[in-house]
Amino acid sequence: MKWYKIFTPELKELIESKNLKGLSLLLRNIHPADIADIIRELEPTERVITLRVLNKTKIAEIFSLLDPEEEEELLGYFTERRAKSILLEMDPDDRIQLLDELPASMVKKLLNLFPIEEREETNILLNYPPKSAGRIMTTGYVDLGTEITVSEALEIIRKTGSDRETIYTCYAINEGRKLCGVVSLRDIILAKPDQKIYQIMNEKVYKVYTTDDQEEAARVIQKYDFLSLPVVDSENRLVGIITVDDILDVVEEEATKDFHKMAAIQMPEERYFRAGYLKQLSGRVGWLFVLVLASTISGKILQKYSLALSSLIALAYFIPMLMGAGGNIGSQSSTLVIRALATGELSLRQWRKVLVSEACAGFVIGSVLGTTAFFISIFLLDNTMLGITVGISVATVVTVGNLAGVAIPLLFNYFKLDPAIVSAPLITTILDVTGIIIYFEIARRILNIHS
Repeated sequence: MKWYKIFTPELKELIESKNLKGLSLLLRNIHPADIADIIRELEPTERVITLRVLNKTKIAEIFSLLDPEEEEELLGYFTERRAKSILLEMDPDDRIQLLDELPASMVKKLLNLFPIEEREETNILLNYPPKSAGRIMTTGYVDLGTEITVSEALEIIRKTGSDRETIYTCYAINEGRKLCGVVSLRDIILAKPDQKIYQIMNEKVYKVYTTDDQEEAARVIQKYDFLSLPVVDSENRLVGIITVDDILDVVEEEATKDFHKMAAIQMPEERYFRAGYLKQLSGRVGWLFVLVLASTISGKILQKYSLALSSLIALAYFIPMLMGAGGNIGSQSSTLVIRALATGELSLRQWRKVLVSEACAGFVIGSVLGTTAFFISIFLLDNTMLGITVGISVATVVTVGNLAGVAIPLLFNYFKLDPAIVSAPLITTILDVTGIIIYFEIARRILNIHS
């Protein structure tokens, strides 16, 4: 049991007894992330009472940890004035994430309640393209003029730091707000008070543009282990930063999207429980329809080899083994390559090395499985020639399947297509057809039968 659950019965008791002071004292020392988990287990009215005893800063922290549909539901229980104060207390990036999920009419209504400055800032962020770096950045950063001294910089950090999302990395800008360098709080503290910022800043700055894809920002932060990343406009002016907590959300979303693709599911825009029943079905049935049509090719090929099957019906016993072995290893190798391409561990320039490596791996695995299949067929049917046929077929199908599972994603990547589209079900279907052809062609030659 998670430790925070021990508070839930006591919290419910305080709500029932209307002991709001005791409820406030109980929640005071509980982390917002744990309060968010506790709230999920409460009834709607209990959630509202729980949140009303908290200050707006803590409520904003809790809101940023909830799912959009949970946030929308809770906002409906508050007055417009209270909803406005909660939204204004949230960090700009968290606020945008929430507004993105709300109905347009509600967003317009809430924005009209905002002060002009916050409304303009929010509208600017909302107008950046979806999935862009500008859409997830925050404007709560520390910027320092290149010509100011270290002592002046510390004074600025003291005055503005409480309203900034992070103070550990500061950004040096010139009079035109163009990004000139980056300086850590550690460097500022250790520097001499009269040193200028330009003397201690690092001029080599990794940055992204507002229109860059979120995945590009994620790759930079992951590669260099940054806590934050500056975002600039087309004229290199600093307009925001992306923090590592925002990138974790992006990584989760992209991983989920890839998992859906690899399972041959069209990812719905809404979350699981918000997506309608028909929308969920339509996202799954499309690919399955294509795969069913593709599977009919297997039946057509079996029809072609019907004479071979009738000559030695025992050949049919091992078709499931052949199809399973090829599809499984193809799915394995494609998953490994797609993941390596997504994380940047593997590049298209290395295709020869990858193909050679996987061809060798496929041959070794195929030899082991082929030998196993040989002994299984001998044990079941006591037919040496059939055993040799099955063993060689399994070894060949596994080798080809492993190679195909690697080559197809690389080919998609070469043509600038998302390799995740090459889903496991699709590769399995392709290898089912290939496996049947390989099996019967080997059987024709070894067993001397005609199709």
